[in-house]
Amino acid sequence: MLPSAIPVKTQAGRLEIDERKLKIGARQRMVLISINGERPVSSIRQQFAAMNEIDSVLDELLANGLIEVPQAAVPAPAAAASPAAVVAEIEVELPEPAKPKTKAKAEAKAKAKPEAAPPPVEAKPSMGFDPLLQAAREYMSRTLIAKAGLRSFLFAQKIEKCPSRDALREMLPEFRRVLRKHVDAGKVAEFSAQAEAMLG
Repeated sequence: MLPSAIPVKTQAGRLEIDERKLKIGARQRMVLISINGERPVSSIRQQFAAMNEIDSVLDELLANGLIEVPQAAVPAPAAAASPAAVVAEIEVELPEPAKPKTKAKAEAKAKAKPEAAPPPVEAKPSMGFDPLLQAAREYMSRTLIAKAGLRSFLFAQKIEKCPSRDALREMLPEFRRVLRKHVDAGKVAEFSAQAEAMLG
């Protein structure tokens, strides 16, 4: 997959996150959850730098029909990759339509806004975003709601607000205790093991 390609979840991918029918591995699930249709492959590789086989994980998700790379999404990163060139183009084009001043200003504003928007969007995931923590929080909170119902809602909210993997690990005993009231010991061990694996 090209570094500039922007993968997006398919309908099957979104269903897999909710229903887990394909029972994909924890790593594939973490990568699938992190794909939001805005970041190119190069950004995803950076976030999962610790995962040596990130390319093969992406290929598996693509082969299983859980993600796709729309053709329309491929040119976008090329423009974003060279902001200096884009700015230079805008500055060269602005002096030409100088005769109708109002139109030139309107065009300059229209062009400046879309170009200014992408940098903040790409900066947020790369700063402090922990895909492992995000996936584990989502898995634990969904498991609690699915198995324990609304009684576990407040605890599920605490899990979703956990600031770090260590803090989330400290919640595992309580996570197991709540589940024991609603599922058998084997299932509790299975859910707990998967949560621990996600936390790394």
